[in-house]
Amino acid sequence: MAKPEIIEIKCPFCGYEKIKANFYPSVLQTAVSRSAAKGSVTKFYRTKEKYEVLSDCEKCGKKAKEIEKALKDGIKDPEKEKKIEDRLKQQGLFIPEIKTKLK
Repeated sequence: MAKPEIIEIKCPFCGYEKIKANFYPSVLQTAVSRSAAKGSVTKFYRTKEKYEVLSDCEKCGKKAKEIEKALKDGIKDPEKEKKIEDRLKQQGLFIPEIKTKLK
């Protein structure tokens, strides 16, 4: 893994810009597989960039683990999802999930 670089990032929840984090950049790595039929085959793949949050947010009070999870997975905005759902319903493209009840 590459050497981390300490940077300041924005809080994904409130936008506060003074959160310290280790940044691991994307790196090209190799994987070698060997078999009797093919010999050895080298495949290249790129790792994802990673943030390791070191400090909590002073403005909104979110913990470092919550910020790290939000950076990794993203944040869902229910209002935005509702607007998209309404627009799809108006266009006739929205198919609601079929829900069944257990007896």
